[in-house]
Amino acid sequence: MIPGWPAPLQRQLQVLVTQFLAGGEAWIGIASIDNIVGGGSGPRTIRLGGRLETLGSRAVSKAFVWIQGNEPELWLDPRDKNYRDLFDEFARTRLGMAGRPTGSDWNVDHVFPKAAGALDGLSHVRAMSIGAPGNQALGRTVEKEMKQRADDVAGRKRVRHATWMTIGKASGFVGWDSLPDSDSAAANATAARALFAYLAGMGITAPAGTLEERLTAHTLTRIR
Repeated sequence: MIPGWPAPLQRQLQVLVTQFLAGGEAWIGIASIDNIVGGGSGPRTIRLGGRLETLGSRAVSKAFVWIQGNEPELWLDPRDKNYRDLFDEFARTRLGMAGRPTGSDWNVDHVFPKAAGALDGLSHVRAMSIGAPGNQALGRTVEKEMKQRADDVAGRKRVRHATWMTIGKASGFVGWDSLPDSDSAAANATAARALFAYLAGMGITAPAGTLEERLTAHTLTRIR
């Protein structure tokens, strides 16, 4: 999907996008392992069609691999600062790579932001290796506001699913800095339109077209 990206990382991105467009299948955060495998005493959730496997000898409280169909996903404790080394092991043992990509072009990061995830009480969030410029631009803007929101009032969702912002982050959209410091959906419309134009150029098309743009512009007002 993106020229120059290693094939295993292209595959990780394609899987995320395919899950997202299928509707509700792109899980990126959980409050408890019970929420993904089923069971426990809280509200019952389960992710169908997958299974949990360990990452080497790592305790599942710190990291695990979720196999959805035949595709591996890395899930990490958002409080663990060793996430780059954990992805390195995942890349070697599950993606057929020599290790995680190195250099300034790449970031290993949490698909749902780790700071907000930890404050929201999530036990694990999904992690990927993605392009650094877009990831850092989102971190300076949307994810910073998500942390501030979580500082004020922690989220209550037991399961977090990908959004169009997630897909933009994972696919390398860099236009986040153009977002205004505004609670107005209309003010966010230009950046939202740019996001969807970028994704369309990659062959990722919003099923509901301009309605998706308007909804995304409105969603940005709630986390900015």
